[in-house]
Amino acid sequence: MSVPITVASKSRVLLVDDEIALLGVLGTALTDSGYDCIRANTSSDALRFLATTPDIDVIVSDIRMPGMNGIELLKTIRERYEDRKWLQVIFVTGHATIDNTVAALRLEAVDFLHKPVRREQLLAAVERCAQRAKEHRTAANAWQEGRVHLERISEEARRLAEMLMSFPEKMQSAVTPAEISSSKASDDDSPSPERLLELLQTRDIRTRYFTDKLFADPAWYMLLDLMENRLLGRNVSISSLYIVSGVAASTASRRLDEMEESGLIEKWNDPDDGRRQYASLTDRAVELLNSYLFTLHRQLR
Repeated sequence: MSVPITVASKSRVLLVDDEIALLGVLGTALTDSGYDCIRANTSSDALRFLATTPDIDVIVSDIRMPGMNGIELLKTIRERYEDRKWLQVIFVTGHATIDNTVAALRLEAVDFLHKPVRREQLLAAVERCAQRAKEHRTAANAWQEGRVHLERISEEARRLAEMLMSFPEKMQSAVTPAEISSSKASDDDSPSPERLLELLQTRDIRTRYFTDKLFADPAWYMLLDLMENRLLGRNVSISSLYIVSGVAASTASRRLDEMEESGLIEKWNDPDDGRRQYASLTDRAVELLNSYLFTLHRQLR
């Protein structure tokens, strides 16, 4: 009677042992329980299967084998397939030693089964490992999707930063108010103010992964901060923009002057305190940033 498994019935297991009879017994037990089992009777065969079968989740390997033993096989696998963090390795041995155990643990083997191996023991160990492999794969896929997502956002940010900081006449030809209005009118699902704030705040996530200066232009950070505070209905002081910019006050002041000359921001004095100065986006800059955020919203839905 086969033992039911809780992970996907097609989890793939690579079984490695130079004893053909044992390979057959263990392989049959795994196949009968719903696993897709690949059998190899040498380490070199195992490496060939790994090279052509990236969806292997679990490796069950003997330690004592002629030629390359199980420890050497695992060392090669960890070096060659560093990107396959999900690979779970179980060792089967009749001759466990402290040295082998330590070496295996250092190479992240997750279990040891001692010969003679009982069927229930094998299936329980493989099920645990298959579940762990599935969880690792899910995490790896999520990380990869997140990285791609952030790269897309950063590329959009780079393009807009280049457009906003170009010469005024170049800006005028890049995006016209009519084109922006047309873009908004054709979008049946315009982002809400909350969604715009969410998109603006992705800059904080982006800096955790992208530290290149390309994504850390002080003018870009100050523009996004001005847009965020505009949506929140808050005034922004010049001194707070210096902090947001992440550069020296003199550099930030120079970039603000450049943005003012380009018609992107306007400065004004606090009527209650002449020593305090505020900055806000011009209508032109708001249109450009809205166009960027609307486009980003559509692409990331």
